[in-house]
Amino acid sequence: MEINATIFVSTISFLVFIFVMNAILYKPVIKIMEERQNYIDSNKNEAELHDKRSKELIADKDRQISDAHRKSRDIVAAKSEAIKEEKNKALSNTKSEMNAFIEQQKQDLTRQKDEVYFGLKGSVADLANNITTKLVGQGVTFEPLSDNEVDEVIRNHA
Repeated sequence: MEINATIFVSTISFLVFIFVMNAILYKPVIKIMEERQNYIDSNKNEAELHDKRSKELIADKDRQISDAHRKSRDIVAAKSEAIKEEKNKALSNTKSEMNAFIEQQKQDLTRQKDEVYFGLKGSVADLANNITTKLVGQGVTFEPLSDNEVDEVIRNHA
């Protein structure tokens, strides 16, 4: 094999072509690729930061919702207890009023019963004396009914 000048010229022209291509084409393309990779990396980092921040916000929102639920349950429980206490107080007052009313009515009925009883007691004794006088006749002396006998008649027929 012979080494002649065409090999050297081809080699030199190939090396010149590589340097020219490197200066004209490869370096700008590599620079564009590096800029693109930097842009992608910066967007990726920014997206990761936004993702982290959104997760923090979601966790904060969930915590606030939990606090709000707990507070609302406490408020509802307190209101429920207050209403229950108010209801019990109202029932107690109503029971007291009803018991007082019933007691008053019992006393009124007892008083009316006593009035009727004493009114009937005299009437029963007079009626018994009248009936005895009509049956036996006038002029016959008899002993009037005692209070115990009148009480017994009233109790038996009341």
